[in-house]
Amino acid sequence: MISSLLTGCIGNKKLTYLQEEGGETKDYYGAKPTDYLIQENDIISIRIRSLDTESNDLFNTLSESQRINGVNGGDLMFYLNGYTVDNAGDIEIPVLGKIKVAGSDIETVEARVREGLKSYFNDVFVSVQLSGIRFSVVGDISRPGKYLIYQDQATIFEALALAGDAQFTANRKEVQIIRSGPNGVSINEIDLTDQNVIESPYFFIHPNDIINVKPLKVKSYGIGTTGFNSIALSLSAIANVLLIISYFNNI
Repeated sequence: MISSLLTGCIGNKKLTYLQEEGGETKDYYGAKPTDYLIQENDIISIRIRSLDTESNDLFNTLSESQRINGVNGGDLMFYLNGYTVDNAGDIEIPVLGKIKVAGSDIETVEARVREGLKSYFNDVFVSVQLSGIRFSVVGDISRPGKYLIYQDQATIFEALALAGDAQFTANRKEVQIIRSGPNGVSINEIDLTDQNVIESPYFFIHPNDIINVKPLKVKSYGIGTTGFNSIALSLSAIANVLLIISYFNNI
């Protein structure tokens, strides 16, 4: 029973996020998201505006009136009217033709599109956006599944909150981030109980990330998650054993 109690209880240190060393709280002014490099099959939105409204419509997949009225709004708007990066890493813009975007960040793509438009506009505004941050959460989580955040950046905690947070029996010290990049897929682990995770390059999630929240061993063993559960299970097991022994002794 004592062994079950010691192995079954989940301590506070295994459950608390962002624990500080020595009780000291730090400021992480240098923590910021790493630039996301556009990949094949990404969908991006490009908005081109100038004083010449007729010319604007030549380059935009949606007119300003359609944007204002919300035609094909939301995720469907991006899917149907956004620019999908092909297998060669290019997008094709009306009149301009193909532009290489894979492996570049948003600012670089904006600069390339703006450069291509110099022949058509004296003064033009170009805005490039990803179609939100799509990610998946699997493992010991309240609501596993695929999610979409309409933001330019989001943290691992925002992603978990959207999925209902990790379960009581989740291993917060070994959360895996599976990330696709130009060189393939990488698997990295972060400790969400450590305050220094804020400085990790995986604290801010990227589009197409997969977050794998592994369970603690206590869940695999089937032992209670609290001291009371463990004692109750232990007493129940002992009672069953004594009952069986008593039964065979009376035969």
